[in-house]
Amino acid sequence: MTARDRFRRRNRSQRQKQRRAIFLLPNLITTAALMLGFWSITEAIQGHWDRAAWGIVLAGVADSLDGRVARVTRSTSKFGVEYDSLSDVVSFGLAPALLVYNWALQPLGRRGWVIAALFAVCAALRLARFNVQKDQEEKLHFEGIASTVAGGSVAVGVWFVGWLGFQPPFEPLVGTAITASFTVLALLMVSSVPYPSWRNLPVSGRAAFPTLVGLVLAIVLLVLYTDPAFFAIVCIYLVSGPILWVMLVRRRRAERMADSLGSRSAESRAGGAGEPGDHGR
Repeated sequence: MTARDRFRRRNRSQRQKQRRAIFLLPNLITTAALMLGFWSITEAIQGHWDRAAWGIVLAGVADSLDGRVARVTRSTSKFGVEYDSLSDVVSFGLAPALLVYNWALQPLGRRGWVIAALFAVCAALRLARFNVQKDQEEKLHFEGIASTVAGGSVAVGVWFVGWLGFQPPFEPLVGTAITASFTVLALLMVSSVPYPSWRNLPVSGRAAFPTLVGLVLAIVLLVLYTDPAFFAIVCIYLVSGPILWVMLVRRRRAERMADSLGSRSAESRAGGAGEPGDHGR
């Protein structure tokens, strides 16, 4: 073996090691998200509500990074996709469900654990539907609220209720409001209500400046009024889905009406063009 062959073999071995390291990086981030979700579960069992909520939020941050890192490093794989989905079920399905169950639903007995289980099941169904549909043509909106956003909304809700001064065990009115909100959030994950995708956030052109101003204002509000500002942002996003649904329905109706009027006018023009010939006979 010549020196040139040894050099080529050494370079090939180094490139293979680099590919393995790049492949491991997004999966390590996914593992961090999974471990944060499990940490949230343990904290919820011990009654540390704020820490449990932080575990879900930090898992959401890690979940938003692993996919981007995989795309930037061109290390996307089917294994990474499936692993990410399993991590999401734990971090944004089981962890929020157990947090709310131990925090507010446990006094309800059997109804409490059924409602908590409903959230976990809806998160799993939402992820399964997303995995099936993502191979189809890319859509401008999410179908149903993302499980990551739903889990983060639960964490923000726990912080906001504590900021208001309420602590478990809750009064009947507060407990009913928490239970109803939690149930609606679970059903929104498996609904067909369209929700804006963060990927379509305008970051170039004329729309970039208003986006920058909005982000700066959001950061300022989060720094000054952390808990209520987080809650307000979550509520705005949750309401944006039904508003977007109404707008899309109206747009489709307007398009159908325009097509119908266009076809009718074309038929009338065709009929009018045949009348002179008839009179001529």
